[in-house]
Amino acid sequence: MSGRPRIVLLGFDGFPLGALRKTVTPNLWRLGQDGGFAPDGGLAGLPSTTFPGFTSLLTGMSSPASGVRTTARRAGAVPGWAGADRCAAPTLVHAARDAGLETAVVMGDYKLLKVLRFEELERSWPPATGVPDYTELDAHGYPTNAAIRREVLHAAADPDVDVLFAHFNETDTLGHDRGPGAPETIDCAHAADGIVGELMEALAPDWDRTVIGVASDHDMVRRLPFPAIDPTASHDCAGLVDDWIADGGAAWLRLTAGVDAHMAISRLAALDGVEGWRWRDPDILLLLASRGRVFAAPWVPSAGVHGASSTARTLAIVGGGHPAVAEIAASIGRRPPRLQDWAPTLARLLAVELPDADGLNMLGASELPALR
Repeated sequence: MSGRPRIVLLGFDGFPLGALRKTVTPNLWRLGQDGGFAPDGGLAGLPSTTFPGFTSLLTGMSSPASGVRTTARRAGAVPGWAGADRCAAPTLVHAARDAGLETAVVMGDYKLLKVLRFEELERSWPPATGVPDYTELDAHGYPTNAAIRREVLHAAADPDVDVLFAHFNETDTLGHDRGPGAPETIDCAHAADGIVGELMEALAPDWDRTVIGVASDHDMVRRLPFPAIDPTASHDCAGLVDDWIADGGAAWLRLTAGVDAHMAISRLAALDGVEGWRWRDPDILLLLASRGRVFAAPWVPSAGVHGASSTARTLAIVGGGHPAVAEIAASIGRRPPRLQDWAPTLARLLAVELPDADGLNMLGASELPALR
């Protein structure tokens, strides 16, 4: 048995925080009780959507730093003025591979393979050639959790794998289609927890050197029965926006050249269904919807939405038998971890470098300031 740490990072897409309870997720609950968890969850950046969230988790960079600022895609906007469609910086997995460690990734959302550049890795599933024909898919065309189970457990049972990242997508699909609190979504969370239990059994021989991190990219809320928000449809906002792209409960706006920015922000922020805004660049604005509201887009979820401040909470659990688990547990118990804090922490354990990361190292909890 090698003396170096073994890192297993689990990413649950759209996992409803309300499902994290002893009766629904007994294995995650036990992992957090034996290790540690953030009582109020971790923190996602904005927009609280999939591609920015998992890019931050794996690179240790905030979305403004990584350039991956939205999950939506449209030529000219993304890639373009609203952000990149692929991270330029190395992920934790790339850094581990480059240091000579064995790595494996298993992805429920195959589109993340390109966003995170995982198709470059030798051991990644699905393969770069595409999702195998025999794979069971969910209603949105992504591999189900049951479909990736075998690959996840196979990698976990291989003691030569030093770093494993596994992405579970199905709770996101069901949350959008049925709602985050729907019985089908809760049942999916319970079934995913069963895979976590099997994974813990597979890791048992290496438990003393294992660190398991559990995170999600965002929470989800029930969509309210109000019209989708179009920031260009109001008379008061006519001519203020040159281009825009929706990302669920958030939208990136490029202001028209020459428009007074303060006047534009005042009017756009006053739109029905808008909760607030964030300034990113001199002419680019992030508009945020109020809880349960969504911006107009070619596809709008029918039941569950995310993207704004109301869904910027994440799973944040640590477990395993490695001595560092207690230190990380103390940190996340005191200060909710941001998604970008995980990669620098795990990189430190592996003695690999993430020079572009702007997240905090959660080792040394007493040195981190408490959030106010």
